[in-house]
Amino acid sequence: MQVKYHLAISAIIGSIIYAITSSFLNGLISFLAGVLIDIDHLIDYYLNYGLSFKFKAIYEAIKKTALPKLYLFLHSYELLLIFWILIFFIPLRALYLCIAIGLTQHIFLDQIFNPVTARGYLLSYRINRGFKKEYIVSDPKSLPQ
Repeated sequence: MQVKYHLAISAIIGSIIYAITSSFLNGLISFLAGVLIDIDHLIDYYLNYGLSFKFKAIYEAIKKTALPKLYLFLHSYELLLIFWILIFFIPLRALYLCIAIGLTQHIFLDQIFNPVTARGYLLSYRINRGFKKEYIVSDPKSLPQ
């Protein structure tokens, strides 16, 4: 899913959380979690090609999924499940719930709108397949050119 859509939807979800909780911080945290989860794309670029400050090249490689391996450590159903379990079984502050909501909506929308295999957001599956893009991206032809 494109960044502009993540920004818009995260802003809407953050606004709803603000309206429900009357806490600007809660809304902001949910918004930031929904957007900043994509920082793992920069980590992917680094792990594939090394350190670079060619921001346009980095952006294009990420946008076109032109990386041979996709680690996407934060885009993980397992980590998300662990986070939700901790929230329900350990009395954590509302802040953590707002983070979980932001992360969940991001991954949910990515699964729907990105050309990723059904198991592509399972970290265990990516590890088992050596993080190779061909096992994660379902239709390389549908990627932006």
